[in-house]
Amino acid sequence: MKPEDRSTFEAASSKVSFDFDATTLRQHRLTIYLAKEGDWTDDRLIDLASCKPAVPINVHSGTATLYVKTEKPKTSPAWCQFFTSHQALEEGLFGKTNTVGAAFLLRDHNRAFILTFGTGHHLVNDDFIERDFGLRVTLNSVEPDKLRSLDKASYQSDPLNSRTQSPKEVGIFELHVDSELELVYAITGTSKVEVFGTNVTGRDALTIKRSITIEMLSEVLGEALNRYVARLPAEFEWFDNVARVKDLEEIEIADLELDQVLAKKDYSVVLLGEPEVVDWETNLGYAYNMYMKSGVHVVLELEDLIAHLGLGEEALTVEALRNSKVHIVDSGYHSIKQWSAYRCLYAEVKYGGKLYILRNGEWFRAAEDFVKVIDNYLAQAVEKYPHELPTYQHDREEDYNKFVADGDIQYWLMDKKNVRIGGPFDKIEFCDLIRAGSDFIHVKYYRASGTLSHLFSQALVGGNTYLGDEAFRKKLNEQLPLDMKLADTVSRPDVGKYMIVYAIATAKALPIELPFFSKVTLKHASKALRTLGYKVALSAVTVDPLLLKKRLIKPVKTRST
Repeated sequence: MKPEDRSTFEAASSKVSFDFDATTLRQHRLTIYLAKEGDWTDDRLIDLASCKPAVPINVHSGTATLYVKTEKPKTSPAWCQFFTSHQALEEGLFGKTNTVGAAFLLRDHNRAFILTFGTGHHLVNDDFIERDFGLRVTLNSVEPDKLRSLDKASYQSDPLNSRTQSPKEVGIFELHVDSELELVYAITGTSKVEVFGTNVTGRDALTIKRSITIEMLSEVLGEALNRYVARLPAEFEWFDNVARVKDLEEIEIADLELDQVLAKKDYSVVLLGEPEVVDWETNLGYAYNMYMKSGVHVVLELEDLIAHLGLGEEALTVEALRNSKVHIVDSGYHSIKQWSAYRCLYAEVKYGGKLYILRNGEWFRAAEDFVKVIDNYLAQAVEKYPHELPTYQHDREEDYNKFVADGDIQYWLMDKKNVRIGGPFDKIEFCDLIRAGSDFIHVKYYRASGTLSHLFSQALVGGNTYLGDEAFRKKLNEQLPLDMKLADTVSRPDVGKYMIVYAIATAKALPIELPFFSKVTLKHASKALRTLGYKVALSAVTVDPLLLKKRLIKPVKTRST
């Protein structure tokens, strides 16, 4: 509310009051947002253009204003025209629909809160609310072993949003959340805070259901604010390991830091790569425009994009990345998929002692202690592979794998030899190469963090299946040479004599210079493999400098028919 309207508001609010019988209070579902700190006027927090005139509400603590959405004309659903355009029907047959909503803006405890009703959440300006307010309040308000529902998203190569819920009260990990690989953004559980009622749900907003009147709101809001700023309980401390950055100011700061890195032309912490898994069988390469004369790039390289933009001595910027396109093209030079270059950029910047990671167009913030835990584990648990693999100088990994196997009798080619275990589409590629019958080697040319995450997960699936699936071992045995075959495919093998090797073609120091999320996935996979009994090693395969000079190809023009 504007300051000049305050006196009018105070005069009007004295005319509004509510009577209630405390013994017959009605239950209400309250959805509560917390505005960011600041002296915001109402028009910054609420879409006033979509509201009826403000109604001041009398409260004992603070000030409050009710905004009700402007009603749209009542109409029948649009699908009714499918029938009414065919023939005349009885008027009122389909009834009328009307969606009512309201936002209740309450200033108390030196903060602004917004309670929404019906479709009132559409009136809230998301840029001015505290993200994850409801989630943090809920984590500090639920019984840790009495949860009902959890919404989560992964930040691996294939981001997935999902919900797990239980018909009974369970603990956090019984809802199948991985504390290192998944981001929790909503949770529901049994409340241990009396003023919140019996159950509480939190994401950006806090949602409670209880018998309540407006006069009781101050206590509820005060309790919510206290629990929002409180430290998370030990059971939930890991929630702060990695968080998606939602605050627009913090995102802007991270982008500015990235601009400074790009201005120095220091590309050691940035990488251009695919933001998601692509189909290499239909993918000819990449193009930064759809002019055939520009050529197709076999791999994504930041230097190629910069050359395409013709920046000269000027530095690449976040704005230029957002405005540039990367196309996947097929053999006919058709764009079969496209992304903004910003989505294709993997970057890590530090600000205020915090590590910020840009991946797939999203900024994440990693806790300093979590970063140390990951680095320390990899340094201690993942060995350096003692055997040096040949230099990588091929356009495709399958060509490299064949080259290695053809050049040394100790290596046996397993690339493309899929083992089907449950149907025509249920197949596993066990590994790319086997050395000396005991080293299961998985090869990947480092193009992007997503490809590495896929590599680490693939090795885990293969190793787990080899140990636990008798049918898989029998079928795999048919593909092995005589000196590598298992004498007994029925008994579980002694995996202690096997080593799973991640062979990554890169000039980077492994594992310390891997992207952070790739490190997280590597830790997860290697820990699981070591628990099964395998040894795990990393091999940094040297890349031939001439390979990058071959990365631009010219498409062949074909006559249209």
